[in-house]
This record gives sequence, C-alpha cells and structure tokens, in this order.
Amino acid sequence: MANDSRRERSCALAFMVWHEEWGNVDSTLLDLGCGKSWDTVHQARPRAPLTCRECRHTMTPVRSPRGLRFFRHGPRVPQCALAGGESIEHHMLKLELAQAARAAGFHAEYEVAAPDRSWRADVMATSADGTRRVALEAQLSPITPESIQARTDRYERDGVAVCWFGVALSSWAGRVPSLLVSPPDAGRAHWAVSAGIARMLVMHQGSSFQQWVSVEDVNLTDAVAWILNGRMGAHRPLSKAKAVHDSDGRLWPAEWVGSAREPWLVWWTALQYMDIDRKQDDDHREQARIAKIRANDPRAAFRARTGIENISGVEDLILKQFNNNATRSRSDFSIRVRPDYLDGLAFFGYRWDSVLGTIRDKEPFVVVCPDILGSQRWVHDIPVAFPVAYRERLTGVNNAWLFDLDKGVILPADPKESAVSAALASWKSLKNT
Repeated sequence: MANDSRRERSCALAFMVWHEEWGNVDSTLLDLGCGKSWDTVHQARPRAPLTCRECRHTMTPVRSPRGLRFFRHGPRVPQCALAGGESIEHHMLKLELAQAARAAGFHAEYEVAAPDRSWRADVMATSADGTRRVALEAQLSPITPESIQARTDRYERDGVAVCWFGVALSSWAGRVPSLLVSPPDAGRAHWAVSAGIARMLVMHQGSSFQQWVSVEDVNLTDAVAWILNGRMGAHRPLSKAKAVHDSDGRLWPAEWVGSAREPWLVWWTALQYMDIDRKQDDDHREQARIAKIRANDPRAAFRARTGIENISGVEDLILKQFNNNATRSRSDFSIRVRPDYLDGLAFFGYRWDSVLGTIRDKEPFVVVCPDILGSQRWVHDIPVAFPVAYRERLTGVNNAWLFDLDKGVILPADPKESAVSAALASWKSLKNT
C-alpha cells in the first residue's frame, strides 16, 4: 500500500489533453470544454485519440476513487515537461486555482506555455475580453529566490501578471508576488490564504500614521477573484511602514515569516492602501525637504509647507482682526516661525508690567498654520488660523479660525460668536496672564 501511495503521489497527471478532432479536452469541466461528456473518453471503445499537448504521447483518462478526473501518460512516456511527477497536492492546488479563476469570470487553462517556451503557467487566467492575463503558479517544490524572480521577470516581460502560491514557508515567499495557502482541514471546508495579504490601519491613538496589518481568514477563491479583477495588487511598500503586524500588533506574524523572521518585500493589498502608502512616502519626503529649507530660512520653509507666498498679507489680516487698538503698528508685535508651535507663524503682542514696563507676551495670541493637519493634535490653549480651503480638514481642532486673503476676512471655523468678541476675549485672556 505504501508503494502504491508513493506511485499515486508522483504520477504524471494532467487535467487537459489534446483530441485530434475536438481540440483541448479539460477533465475539470462538465462538458470537457468541447461539448462532450466524460463517458465519451473514459473507458470508451474504441479509445479516444487523446495525446499530451506537450510531447504528443498517448494520454489515458482516469477517475480516482474520490471522483477526481484527470489524464495520465501512457507507458514508455518520452522526456516531457508535463511528465515530471508532480504531486497530487500540486495538482489539487492547480485545480483549485482554475476553479477560482472561472468563478471570477475568467477563462482558465492549464499548462499554457509561452511561444518561445520561456515560461509555462500552471493555470493561465484570461479575462473575457482577452486584455488581461494572470499566471497562477502552484509552487510546492523547492526553488531559489533568484530562480523564481527570473521566472517572474519573464512573465512580466511578456505582459503577464503572476502570483505564486505555496503551502509552506520558504525562502522565496514574499520576494515575488505570492500567497501562502492552506488546504481544507477538519475545521475548514475551503482553501484559505494564510499569509500575503495586508491592509493599512492607524494603530496608535492620536496618530495619523498608518501601518500594515495582516488580513486573515481569506477564502482562496475570494483572493484569486480580487487579484484577477484588480481589487488588489502586488505592492512593494514605500513609506516608513515596511513591515506587517498581526491582529495583536506584533511585528511580522508567525504565519508570514516563521522562526527565520525573514521580512517580506512585496505583498497583496487593495488599491486604496497603495495610495495611502504612497501618500505617506510623499509626505515624509516633503517633510525632509522642508526640514532642509527650515535649517537656512524658517520663513521660506513656512511658505514651502503652506503654499502661502503673501506672508505680509497674512500678517496684516491677523493684526487687523486681533488688534484691539487700531493705533498699534506691526512694529508693536513680534511675528516668528517657531518650532515649539509646530513651525506655525506665531504672533506675539506685548503687555504692561508695573515693575518691568512693556514686556513681550510669553505666548502668542494666535498661530497661523501650525503643522497639525495630519495628527489633528494641538496641545496649546491658543487659537490657530488656516486658509479657508482647509475647513474640512480641521474637524478635530478646537478654537480654529479661517482666513481668506483675497476677500480680506477672518472668521472662526465654528462661528458660535462674532469674530470681534472672540478676538477681544482671546486678547484679554493673554493680557491678564
């Protein structure tokens, strides 16, 4: 029995063969893909003229005790790329991938080779209009990361997308577009994805920075449909978030990397998460650029960050609105870009002290455009002012004002009181400190 089992596991199976009149015959389809029934080829007399699509050797229809239909090379098989002794697990995964592709509305064909034989897809999924082709590769045998990358490059060269599917952790998983999958077991009736899909999530309260989190319990049929229909794509992370956390926030789930802790370099994700990652990377690069400018000229950095070129116009508008003494001039105020106010343009006034005389206020009476739009965190009890176009981005900021340089107006973002009374109240509170 043990020898019989090994022979079954290493037999050269195929799901698709060639018939000299009907063309391709697919054992996984009810009509064999050519409008015929299984009985017309299985144990038929005379024998149906079925041959291997690769070597043209005779193929024999077989039905396993569990009802699986396939074809096997006849005796004295010549050297053939399709007679390499793939395991039954390999064939079952190919069958699952083809069925998933068909469920997604794609045409699926087994063992499709490139015209120059530079690649051969286990399952080639083709869209109904023929414009999109995706190779679904069941990779259960050992292969080096260099070899699988070279094979991936050959697919991409010919305009074919590819996803590699494995059932165990390996050195190549995560180096190319790949998913690790698990077959059905006692607690689950379907194939499932165990590693390779992630989404972005804000993991720390008060932060706007999003990190990658693994997506768990995904049906393989759903995952294949998402890949084929473009709902998710293979993505190499760009921003500082370059690792994946599990549902408990631990870095690199064990299902992804095991004990080796080899990081993945590319994973599958929805398009909106790719956009978030790109934006975070763009924001980081912009922050680095602003930091270089700030080191030489804080006001130039303020202009670059906010896009406000007419700083003098902002100063005139702020002082006109918040100055309760029309006789004061700009020279009566200190206006500075201050890092302790998140690089906002801080407006300081003065007050009278019976001992020291005229002294500058320790805190500004308003700060223009502090860098808080990402975090929505403003810990100072000081009003902030932003251009009116920022209204929708200030939902979490209290005591915010909006100004319009073109119209020459400034108003509270939440107008519960008049601009004049709010300005005076703000000014008086600072004078009395």
